[in-house]
Amino acid sequence: MTKLSDANTRLDAAMERLGAAVADHRAPAGQANGSAEENEALRAQLDKLKSDFDTLRETSGTVSSRLDAAIGRLRNMLDE
Repeated sequence: MTKLSDANTRLDAAMERLGAAVADHRAPAGQANGSAEENEALRAQLDKLKSDFDTLRETSGTVSSRLDAAIGRLRNMLDE
């Protein structure tokens, strides 16, 4: 795997852990575990992080493809 793939894998795992942590933080029905406002703020932050993560994943894929293409062109130039 490339370093970029490794980083994406670690980022995926971190987002899953974050989602699980938020889910664990949510109170079961009938229990007050933090205010509703706090829970809503956490949900909004998680949604924003997921959106940012999706954007970063897309960008890293684009960058990875472009770097692979540039490396291929450089190798071809060096072989000539």
